[in-house]
Amino acid sequence: MSATDPSSRTRTTPAEITAEVIARYDACADPRLREIMQSLIGHLHGFVSDVRLSEDEWAGAIRMLTATGHITDERRQEFILWSDTMGVSMLVDALANELPEGATESTVLGPFYVPGSPLREYGANIAEEEAGVPAWIYGRILSIDGTPLAGAELDVWQNGDNRLYAVQDPNAPEDHLRGRFRTREDGSFAFLAVRPVPYTIPFDGPVGEMLEATGRHPWRPAHIHMIARADGHRTVTTHIFDETSEYLDSDAAFAVKPSLLRRLVERSGEDPERPAGVEGEWCSLQCDLVLTPGAETGEPVDHGRTA
Repeated sequence: MSATDPSSRTRTTPAEITAEVIARYDACADPRLREIMQSLIGHLHGFVSDVRLSEDEWAGAIRMLTATGHITDERRQEFILWSDTMGVSMLVDALANELPEGATESTVLGPFYVPGSPLREYGANIAEEEAGVPAWIYGRILSIDGTPLAGAELDVWQNGDNRLYAVQDPNAPEDHLRGRFRTREDGSFAFLAVRPVPYTIPFDGPVGEMLEATGRHPWRPAHIHMIARADGHRTVTTHIFDETSEYLDSDAAFAVKPSLLRRLVERSGEDPERPAGVEGEWCSLQCDLVLTPGAETGEPVDHGRTA
């Protein structure tokens, strides 16, 4: 039988295809890039083989990626939305922020952070117009050993009762529902905000189609964003969640952690502790933030908005 006779040739197996693709990266001069690419190929090929991906399903995935690129622009980052809704964003954050027991846990920055929020006085109101039930937020910033951190900075931002952050609302004042605060000598901070409400992530694109097709919803539970910074300590970016909110067990972005749940205590207009300028019902939330010694991080990077 001739060596060129087709019947004498062995058939190429799926495993051999995968092995050859992985081997193509052996010469990559960057060891970390080589590690990432070879692991990615191995897992991607393994996924395709495990589910026996059909040609129609492959084509559907290509159409989905194309649509994701088309809808993404300077104000809408659909690829990050995929990362959020598949739990990848929170996994990357968790791996980057392995903190000791007792330290405040981190979460993702989210798409609505704006650097350079105004520095406000202790007890100031971050709502520059009516935005919901007033909420008195207070607490301390501490080191992991319990030492109060005087002069630490707390950067906060949130949505209002229209479910929008200021950067989403063209009619809102620029600095509405955001601000920075310095702690006092005892590490304490306080400010007047509003009770946050649940809201939806954008669901009018490919990610929304995925959520609907898989029986998931686009809602996030009510929360307030915080970044705590202090000299000689690691910066922590986190959420504080209303423990009575809907969607705590099904956050579309997988950001809820039990240690970040807090109770908003409902208070009456006759309460003697009612903050100045507040009329009628209000609520209060006590929240301490605990940092660990270490190198400070720079300004958070906004990788693109998801709304």
